Parts: sequence; C-alpha cells; structure tokens
Amino acid sequence: MPCETYVFANNKGGSGKSTIAFQLAANLAKSRPNTQVLTIDLSLYSDLTTMLCGGTSRPTLLAASRGAQTALEGTSKDERVEGLLRALATGKQGGMSEEDSRVSGLFGGWNPFSPTKKPSPHVENEMKGEKPIDLRRYAVRPKDLLEEVAGGAKYSLPSNLWVCCSCGELPLEPSEVPDAVKRLRAALAALPQNWIVIIDTDHLAKSPVSELAFCSTEKLILPLSIDDNDFSRLFIDPTGNALFEVLEVLESVEPGWLQSKVHKVVFNSVLHYQNQPSSNDGITLPFTPAKACIQQMKNMADQMHSVHEMDDKLVRFFHDGHKVASKDQFRARYFSGMRKASELVMNASKLLGCPICVLPAGVIEIDTLSCNIDSKVLTALQSELQLLTEAVFT
Repeated sequence: MPCETYVFANNKGGSGKSTIAFQLAANLAKSRPNTQVLTIDLSLYSDLTTMLCGGTSRPTLLAASRGAQTALEGTSKDERVEGLLRALATGKQGGMSEEDSRVSGLFGGWNPFSPTKKPSPHVENEMKGEKPIDLRRYAVRPKDLLEEVAGGAKYSLPSNLWVCCSCGELPLEPSEVPDAVKRLRAALAALPQNWIVIIDTDHLAKSPVSELAFCSTEKLILPLSIDDNDFSRLFIDPTGNALFEVLEVLESVEPGWLQSKVHKVVFNSVLHYQNQPSSNDGITLPFTPAKACIQQMKNMADQMHSVHEMDDKLVRFFHDGHKVASKDQFRARYFSGMRKASELVMNASKLLGCPICVLPAGVIEIDTLSCNIDSKVLTALQSELQLLTEAVFT
C-alpha cells in the first residue's frame, strides 16, 4: 500500500492554503509520532517554507523573513525544490548541472498568461529500469535546520516533520511535465507506508508545478473562504486558472493523467459563536459557527452538489463522488472548516514559525512586538485543530 499523498490547492490567492497546510502538517506530525510527514513547497511565494523554517518575522522592514533566510542559508539548490524538480525532469540525482541551473525563473520557460500545450503522451519504456528518486534526499527537518542555522528554536517542532524547501524558483518547463510526473509518481510509491506527503501550491493552477502536483497526488484539499467571488473563481477565472477548469483539461489529456480528486473542502476564517464542535445540516465543524456563516456554507455546498449531479460535471473530481447521493451525504463527506482564529494567536504563530499545536501560552516576544497568549483561547484552538486534522487525514 503506497503512502498517502495530499495537495492543497485553490486558484484564489489568500485562501489559506499555505497557512492551513502549515498548521495541519505540524499537528499531524505531533499527533502521529510514528508517521513521517513530508511537506513539499511548490508555491512561488514559499510561504510554507517560511513558516516552517523560522517564521515570517523580519529583522528590518526590507530584510528577508527569518524563515526564508534560514532555508536559504541552510540548504543548497541541489537540496531544495529546485534540485528536486530538475531531478524529476531529467532523472539525474547527482546534483544540478550547469544546464539545469539555466532553467530558472518562476516556472522555467512557462508564461502564466500564455496558453499552454497539452503534454504529449508519455512513453512508459523511456524510464524502465530507472531507480526511483529518493524524496528524502531533498527534505530537511525544520527542527534540525533551525538548530544548524539559527541556534535552535524557542519551541519544540516535531522531529517527524520534514520540508522540501522552496526559495522562489520552480524550474520546470511544460515539455518536462510528463517525465516529471512519471518520476514523482514512482518516488511517492517508493516511500515507506508510514510517510504522508503534503504538497502546497499557489494560485496559478495551470502552471507546470501545479500540474505535477495534480497528476501525482491522490487527495486534493480545497481551502475556501465563504466569499461568493472567491467561490465563483473556482469555476470561472479570466486568467485561465479556474481550478475545476484546469482539472477538466488535465483529465482530458489521457486516461489516468489526472490523479488528484477533492477529498475535503475546508472553509477558512469562519466566524464562530462557540468553541464547541457542531453539525450544521450535515456540515460537521470543530467549532460552532455564527448563523450567517452556516447559511453561506450550506449554500456553497449545495451549489457544488447541484453541479455535481448535473451531467456528471463535478462528480468526476470528488473522491467517491459516484457513491454520494443526497445533499446531506455530500455536505457530510466533503466539508469541514477552520474558524477565524484570534489575530494575536495566528500572527504569533506565523511570525515565530511556531504551529498552534506547540505554541506556548503566556507572554511572547517577537522582535519589538510583545503579546500575551491566553491559555484558554489557545487550548480551544488546539482542540479544534486536532479535530480538523482528524477530519482531513482520514
């Protein structure tokens, strides 16, 4: 049985992909000490790397964030996503060649505002006998990285949490995607069963690295605000990056090309009424939301269900989609949420690079900022985060 693989995706920037991936990956590692949790940062903005490797705080306004600087100082290109992408594209695992180094920029030679060609069908025999790429070669423990570069962290990150760091370059060209997908699938299949892989992406859903993630992982986690415009953009986006349009295009390339299907939609930054788990018309949440939010979440879920039923339009892109018949079943199977956390707690978590699951209560000093984390508020958030982790990683 292969390891579990997840991709966090939404073509709307600011939907909470990286923040939720950061919190859930750390909480998953903490709650399952015998499981190795590998995060791979395929986002242009490197937010997951930044939060895992020291946080978003900056010593001065124009300086790099501490997390980004730690990743840059503690790893080489060969050891980061840049090296992994070149290995996936070429099959060479011994480090980046001079030619590989020239394939740089945002996404190699890809222009996000130009139409892309469909990848040609992959020839299976081209890689026959090739040894699977060891993803662990490109991963570091944030805990170890912080010890080496920054002299340690003020908190204890799980030792079974890993990250394949990104520092803003994702060198993969469209013509290289088919080979990269084949090699990443083989690499994931070669990992031990006690590993869980979480890939973070950004808003450019049709970029080569997003295609790589969608065609290599099994379960898609869709963070989503309850704003109607953000919801509509999943289906219609003038830049051509509408998530479900991209999935439809990838599905049409060849049978089995698209692998990711929606496993869970996580409503993000939902206003809450009480710190108690609740079930609202089938949508089970680790907190009790405000009434207005309940109605909005229900409306969005039901709109998805109506399209889901119509002409087999969405059902193909949901795990077990054909097994879900009623609206109540649809809401219960696919929807959960994360409430709008205290700005104080969330900002402290991201600035420090300290996940909520290990964030200490009390006074915290972050550069010139001093804040007091209330223990009751923190405990409630940690409990809710655990319930959300269980809902997503099942």
